Amino acid sequence: MLIRLLIATFFILFYASCDFISPKKASHENLTIIDTIIDYHSVDVYPLLSACNNCDTHDKQNQCFEYEFVKLVNGSLVKNKLRAENYLTDTVYVDILIDKIGKISVSKIYENSEVLQEIPKFDSILHQSIDNLPNALQPALKRGIPVDVKFRLPMVITLKE
Repeated sequence: MLIRLLIATFFILFYASCDFISPKKASHENLTIIDTIIDYHSVDVYPLLSACNNCDTHDKQNQCFEYEFVKLVNGSLVKNKLRAENYLTDTVYVDILIDKIGKISVSKIYENSEVLQEIPKFDSILHQSIDNLPNALQPALKRGIPVDVKFRLPMVITLKE
């Protein structure tokens, strides 16, 4: 009888100890929940322009993208030789969209009445300038997946008579 009791106790302890050794389902569920939290306000990798192809770190690529993008937009607008009848200095905010395939387009222009009065075709010139920019070599990435990304570009406009 004592041997049977010892064998039964041994089997009960043996099967109960497996729960202590193996990970529980609750910990797997917690890891899954943490892994599915996504920050929709940032990207892992900025879009990549051809001039930034040789940057070695993530931060340098981001800085290069911002610098080169502003340089491209500025160069495109300078070609149009905007003119105003009066002296004008103002800021216009432009939302730029770079889609999943790297196409650059204007999403929205926050126009200023003073700019519209002095340069009536400013929005069409800006749309044309942005549409003529080359596509990004690589779109923005979030967890390795190409995503759309939107930037707000403040444009300081200074024109003399």
